[in-house]
Amino acid sequence: MAERVRHDLLAKNKLVNIVAGPDSYRDLPRLVAVAAGGSNAINVQLSLDETYADVQPIRVDAETKTAF
Repeated sequence: MAERVRHDLLAKNKLVNIVAGPDSYRDLPRLVAVAAGGSNAINVQLSLDETYADVQPIRVDAETKTAF
């Protein structure tokens, strides 16, 4: 979704200055730095080789189920 509506998100009401797609989590420090400098920051590139291998899920409550 971010890739499709990125320009609309940035243009409407000037409430958003960072648009990040699901594979840009490693780029977040740079995106925040760009936005802190007063510019809009966009990274919506989808990676063909991102596996999220180093991302460990955290369960707040082991008794509950979650789905995405």
